[in-house]
Amino acid sequence: MARLLLVDDDPAGVELRRLILTRLGYVCAVALDREQAMRLLLETKPELIVLDLRLPALDDGLALIREIHAASPAGILVLSGFPGDLHGRPEAALVHGVLSKPVRPEKLVLQISELLTSRGPEPGTSPER
Repeated sequence: MARLLLVDDDPAGVELRRLILTRLGYVCAVALDREQAMRLLLETKPELIVLDLRLPALDDGLALIREIHAASPAGILVLSGFPGDLHGRPEAALVHGVLSKPVRPEKLVLQISELLTSRGPEPGTSPER
């Protein structure tokens, strides 16, 4: 099954997502900050990164998107309580999907499955859901 990297500064939220996705057969690594995310990206070579945009600050998430894009061909799915934060920013062209938080587990699983199956659309072309 696919390897995922889940990045969020909310330990309870990321652990819940990890449990759900692991039960479905995904192999999940978890990072709670930008530095840990980059280390795990290089170690685990995930196919998809699911990340919170504010880690805890918006600049952390935006920087992480740029760093991931430069270091890996992995897809990027952004989860955000403020999805408008990406609008008009160059980082929007580097992500494969955006979901608003809170996100229902079914919706998250469906989006992950679609991105992995299709290898994702060209970055920046996926509409916000």
